Amino acid sequence: MRTGTLTAAIISAVFLAASVPHSDSQAQPPAPAPASDTATGDDTAAGQSPHVDPQNVMGVFRGDCKKCHPSEVAAWMKTTHYQSSDLRLLSFKGNTQKYAEALKISREDLLGDSLCADCHGTKSVVNGEVKVVSGVSCESCHGASGGEGGWLSRHQSYHDSQPLPRNQETPEHRAARIADCEAAGMIRAPDIFNQAQMCFRCHVVSNGDLIAAGHKMSSAAFEYVAWSEGEVRHNFLLDRTQNAKAPSLWQEMTNGSTENRRRIKFVAGTLAQLEAMLRARAEMKNPVVIPQIGGGIAALNGKLAQLNATAPTAEVGAITGIIGPMLATLFAPLPDDKAKYNKAADDVARHARHFVASHDGSKLAPLDTMINLAPPHFSQQFRQKYLRE
Repeated sequence: MRTGTLTAAIISAVFLAASVPHSDSQAQPPAPAPASDTATGDDTAAGQSPHVDPQNVMGVFRGDCKKCHPSEVAAWMKTTHYQSSDLRLLSFKGNTQKYAEALKISREDLLGDSLCADCHGTKSVVNGEVKVVSGVSCESCHGASGGEGGWLSRHQSYHDSQPLPRNQETPEHRAARIADCEAAGMIRAPDIFNQAQMCFRCHVVSNGDLIAAGHKMSSAAFEYVAWSEGEVRHNFLLDRTQNAKAPSLWQEMTNGSTENRRRIKFVAGTLAQLEAMLRARAEMKNPVVIPQIGGGIAALNGKLAQLNATAPTAEVGAITGIIGPMLATLFAPLPDDKAKYNKAADDVARHARHFVASHDGSKLAPLDTMINLAPPHFSQQFRQKYLRE
């Protein structure tokens, strides 16, 4: 990041945070955000370790996802997610070679249990060894599905002993099935914040050596709503011919509004990005890289201040209150960085989950102007091959 750009981001963020008027909602103490099971467990590891356990990854082809989700798999095979392992791991040249050599990763190891494969492929155990079995795929975002007690078979089993269709499943069985799948690690459509977390475990880079070698810390244009509604959208469950604007089964079960869901996604996605940045800042020791991450956190705090001035919520107000006092120390390493920034990330995650559980989006319509600034995202490769503009 250029110095001028970073300085402008910091000044803008600090100005926004200081100048946004407090609303009645912000003036009141926020409702306490309950601690979640993952607030100091899986959350703490976000961005620091492989996202799913390769031991429990089935993979699209071994898991036979296309049997029940043919349109979803067909849509996936058009994306840069599908091509990622070929583009970023198989071809040992350009930036791939540059970053691998900086991290002392051999060409052979790239397609194995490598840091690069964490985000540019799907890793599974094949003949006793961890191997890349595809590009970024279903389990990269929805969690590993196999292993003892995995969710793969359970998520499509609508009766304990009979092969009933989904529309004949009892409410009691559905509730138990969903609880079992979530306990097994499945990340479902209603889990908006958890879904966003999975995105930012890769779209925010936390490895200081990799950033120092020239890899981008994050995709500057990555906005959760825009990216999830573009090239990677795959909502075909109830109609294999129609890629719905929101998950079709979620809409059927909840009668939910696409517009309201987008508003929740916009806020939750911003909070997930902030959480990932705080995790990265907690681990970062490189004094050259720290200002980049600090600038990103400051800019997100400014965005949240603007967001909360537009459509105030207690949770976002609480989070800007957490980050504001940190602005002065974001840009230099201090002895308590790991504990301080992980604690802040834990707090952000708790407030974010409380936000998703407490709001339906109907009172957040003023955010639509901000949301619509970023159109659905399609990669250049996808545009050239599949879109006629």
